[in-house]
Amino acid sequence: MINGDRIKQARELRGLTQAELAERIEINRGVLTHYEVGRYEPPDDVLDAIAQVTGFPLAFFQQEMTLEFPLGSLLFRARSSMTSKDKLRAHRYGQTLYEMIDVMAKRFKDIPLRLPRQRIEPAAAAIITRSEMSLSSYRPIENLVNAAEKSGVRVLRIPESLKGIDAFSVWAGFEEKRPAVVIAGDAPGDRLRFSIAHELGHLVMHQAIRGTMDTLEREAYQFAAELLMPAEQMQLELLPPVTINTLLELKERWGVSIQALIRRAYDLGIISERQYRYLCFQIGKQGLRTEEPIEIPIEKPRALRQMAEKLYGDPIDYLKMASDLKLPAMFVKQIVEAHAEKEALVKKTAFAEDHTSKKERKVVPFAGRVHARQGDEATGEDFTMGS
Repeated sequence: MINGDRIKQARELRGLTQAELAERIEINRGVLTHYEVGRYEPPDDVLDAIAQVTGFPLAFFQQEMTLEFPLGSLLFRARSSMTSKDKLRAHRYGQTLYEMIDVMAKRFKDIPLRLPRQRIEPAAAAIITRSEMSLSSYRPIENLVNAAEKSGVRVLRIPESLKGIDAFSVWAGFEEKRPAVVIAGDAPGDRLRFSIAHELGHLVMHQAIRGTMDTLEREAYQFAAELLMPAEQMQLELLPPVTINTLLELKERWGVSIQALIRRAYDLGIISERQYRYLCFQIGKQGLRTEEPIEIPIEKPRALRQMAEKLYGDPIDYLKMASDLKLPAMFVKQIVEAHAEKEALVKKTAFAEDHTSKKERKVVPFAGRVHARQGDEATGEDFTMGS
């Protein structure tokens, strides 16, 4: 049996409209709609044409949908510069990557989820989140992606940039839902960290949508600001006079942009509105709105690639992996290589503190056994996921 939604999934992943795919496989668009909604099953020659155009193997279209992957925080992007087509691609990419990691994760003992779910005041939610994720209440978060993965959040990276979005988040699954953050852009490291913190705010506070989209976005912003720049510590470090030079030092330490620090100083009452406007003017005058000095390293998730290495060797046997996952080999390779290599785990970020040990920098700390693949003997290999 052919799953019509898999046809739609492959089409949207490739950025094709119904009209475009129908034209390429030389059928009527209305007929393609019937195939995608499952009203009719495509004949073999049409299915072969769909597979040829999309690049997906026939086995992909024969799979049932194994989990629910809603739009999540993509719902809040209605007024962004993101096109409808890119929004669909982002969603389908996220779904496919989540399915990949979900299949592989079943072979390992899972990481306990340590992400709170509370609709409370954003700053309080961020403080609780730091505590639940075993993060210091006053130190910079060295690697936010690392911390999220170690707390059971599935962080996934799309292998291409989609205009108008840096990241989005979703609670995926059926009965037992799990949080995921999908990175979908090539933003500078400081902006990406703030975007990920913003998405963690949505995951913590907005499982149920209550309030306007503007309210939800504002709450997620306030959560991110407190998570990355704790108010109590900022009161001690954002000392007058606040200048571009002092902000540069704090940027390197905290891994956030100068503009975020200026806004934080204003929101906390450390600088006046007049000082805030003056610093914003200086940012514009010095050309720092689009490119700031001091490059914050881009954080990449590790877990998906780490699981692939454990199951398919290092270097990874992409043909075997693609066959098991029923996906194109090149597609799988591009996705895996968008995630961090193990060597990247031990590289300290520009703002990291010297006391952080290599052990603390491991991305996925869950121990377990690799279960035998169907038809294989059990390896009985014990390991701790990490570098």
